[in-house]
Amino acid sequence: MPVLFGITFLAVILFLAGLWILRKDRGYKHIRTGMPVVLVPRFISRTQLRYRYGRSLYRVGLISLFCLAAWNGWLGSGPEGSVLPEGEQLYICLKVIDFPTVITTAAGKRYQRMECSLFMYSPDGYQHIKGRENMVVYVADSTGPNGSSGNPVREPSSWRPGDILMTRCRSYPFRSIQSAERQQETVPAQMRTEAPAQTSTEAPAHDYATYMARRGFFRQAYVYQYRRGGERPTLADRLRRLRVPLTGRWKGEAGALLSGICLGDRSGISREIRDRFTAAGAGHILAVSGLHVGVLYGSFVLLLGVPRRIREERRYRKSPSAKQTKPLATATAATTTATATATATATATVIATAASAGPPNPFEMRSRQLALYRIYSISGGVWVHIPALLLIWTYAAVVGFSASVVRAALMLSIYGVGKMCGHRTFGLNVLCITALILVVLRPVNLFDPGFQLSFSAVLGLMLFFPLFRNLLSTRNVILKYLWELFCCSLAVQAGTLWLSAGMFGVIPLYGLLCNFVVVPLCGVILYAFLAYLLLLGSFSLLSCAAVSGTVIGSLAVPVENALEHITGGLHHLAGTLDVVVAFFAHLPGTPILFQPGPAGQLLMFMGAGILYFLLRRISEIP
Repeated sequence: MPVLFGITFLAVILFLAGLWILRKDRGYKHIRTGMPVVLVPRFISRTQLRYRYGRSLYRVGLISLFCLAAWNGWLGSGPEGSVLPEGEQLYICLKVIDFPTVITTAAGKRYQRMECSLFMYSPDGYQHIKGRENMVVYVADSTGPNGSSGNPVREPSSWRPGDILMTRCRSYPFRSIQSAERQQETVPAQMRTEAPAQTSTEAPAHDYATYMARRGFFRQAYVYQYRRGGERPTLADRLRRLRVPLTGRWKGEAGALLSGICLGDRSGISREIRDRFTAAGAGHILAVSGLHVGVLYGSFVLLLGVPRRIREERRYRKSPSAKQTKPLATATAATTTATATATATATATVIATAASAGPPNPFEMRSRQLALYRIYSISGGVWVHIPALLLIWTYAAVVGFSASVVRAALMLSIYGVGKMCGHRTFGLNVLCITALILVVLRPVNLFDPGFQLSFSAVLGLMLFFPLFRNLLSTRNVILKYLWELFCCSLAVQAGTLWLSAGMFGVIPLYGLLCNFVVVPLCGVILYAFLAYLLLLGSFSLLSCAAVSGTVIGSLAVPVENALEHITGGLHHLAGTLDVVVAFFAHLPGTPILFQPGPAGQLLMFMGAGILYFLLRRISEIP
């Protein structure tokens, strides 16, 4: 271990020092070597250094990466199995990780399914043993007749992340008891309000125990008697609790659909709606992904850059270069008008002034035009990316750090850092760096279906979208937008079809047409959600000002009215989205139930590769 630690330390230091020495600066700079001229030149450029030692630095980076991955796997590896005795009644202290979801079993019993972390357990109530694993706990809606707590029937929102639960119960592995999600298949649809069981982030039903073990869950327990032990929320728990005030105004099925679209909370969405979205090929809308994070990030950067753009515009208008004399044509027209009403002396003066001014310099005009383009660019100033990235990671914490959200936030972080450093970012490099970071931090991410689907979708979008878009060229703005939207959906399907078909056995027949309508509508919902967030934050601040008795607190009433209108608009948009998805889901022939084996998946993957190379050949033909 000391040898491995020394190798890791030296490799990381050498790699970071090499990156600093071989960094790419603006312009052509030389480094003074201080060596005799006989050995090496006195001055050498960084370009020459990169050419000589770039490959060696790449190898050092790989060595440091593998060493860090080995240390992370050794230090961060949890228990290989549960430490709790199977079937033995124990005193257990648990901490709630996420919000509970209401489920109904085939026997008609209602439970709240909660993911909890084990604090400690005790076989006799005196000896306390700490635990590091996670558990899935099903809490009954009411305690039994002998319940010591006497708790009434609880709603799902009564438990929040960070709450402490103490109980005495038995725990069982997932292989010995059928999971509660599987028992609901025989329950009528109107009785099922449980959370999604098998979605794009979970493995197939036969591999459910292995999937839960990779997440650190080895036991499940049914709790009928319990006692609450207060709260111990962390910062991540407090951020996740923000979901409660954000969704407090959303009601009914439309509100549940809004929670799924904007916050990734699908606990209130019924199984029928989820199956409908899956059959129509719009299931990705209910999972917060790069579409959601990208829209919010671009909006944040645009809003945060408004003050700087206004300041730069005022500075440009006040600058001497903006007050130059008008062009020659304008001056000549003014001269003609002046000769009709003024004396000959004034006419000669104006003509002389216009002639001395001369035509504008085209290089100066072009430089001012480029300066205006930089002022009115979407990014504005590079430093607006810092608060935008902080807001994006806060949003990722609120929605729960799912695989797609972390991937999108991390890619945007690398992009933002590159913009602040003045470098151009290459999409494939950013995607590969993001995948390496996530796998090094948590190696089991490589086997997560959500991780695989998310990166396959982005990879397909990067590879196929430019090739599909170049097949048709149009100058009409509307037709160009529609064509690019269709190419985007087609590129994602080409990148993920072989993987999604093998995992879930469902191929949406009208997925391209459905996304043609659903994706722009989802974008409108996300922009309305951003306005909802701004109004909700303003209303909270104005309410506090009204309580303190300040004059500005009188603005709380119109802001609340605007908030109600935005909420109603969001409900209407969610209802429209549900109607559109239901139309495509009930078309004849959808979905196609086909689940290929490994050989079929390999053939589909090879077909996607052949399609890519054919499109490349077509795009290269003059």
